[in-house]
Amino acid sequence: MEDIVRLDKDQHRLLVAIRYLNASEAICKGLQRQRGINDFHFLVTLRSFIEYTRRGIWFLAWANEEKLKMAETLTFRDAGSPTLENMDAMLNKALGMGSVSPLMEKMPGINEPFLNCLNALTHGNPFSVRMIAIGLDKIFNTEGLLARVEHDLGIFRIVLYRRTLGEDMNAIWRMLSIIHNQPSDVQANVLIAAHMLKQSGKAASPLGLQLP
Repeated sequence: MEDIVRLDKDQHRLLVAIRYLNASEAICKGLQRQRGINDFHFLVTLRSFIEYTRRGIWFLAWANEEKLKMAETLTFRDAGSPTLENMDAMLNKALGMGSVSPLMEKMPGINEPFLNCLNALTHGNPFSVRMIAIGLDKIFNTEGLLARVEHDLGIFRIVLYRRTLGEDMNAIWRMLSIIHNQPSDVQANVLIAAHMLKQSGKAASPLGLQLP
């Protein structure tokens, strides 16, 4: 806590976001190992990945100082951020797609929102065992979902790397609004931003940012 006190508000914001990025990267590695081996575990873990990435970006881009302070208060009852679908809608709006959350689109054949299906699997809702009985592979395209996970992680990395470099958040969103639906461009820009960060020397700061 003593190190946190010495950080200014912008550094504190980066610190909180870096914690979420590190967690998101660890979850992504688990998802890569689970896909096709244990798809039930994959989907339960996917719910966590979505939460960590959206919350990390929210703390970086939108949380006010009071919410940042709450991030240092140990609690298991209040995450200090909006609902997951609202954070997702904020991200999509920033990327130029409108204030909508695809997480709430209904699954074909199930007629329930995608996020609700993940919640049911995560929490053991009776609906979840019905989905398992049908066959999760018949409901979820886990290969496509893993590709989306890797894509979303790339967007998170770009936002955090470029913000660490001191770039204006609006400029970052403008750049991402052009490439966000092009996976190869997103991954190329992850490497570009990581290289720029290494060259700047800011990656070696006390914030402890790990680069690919």
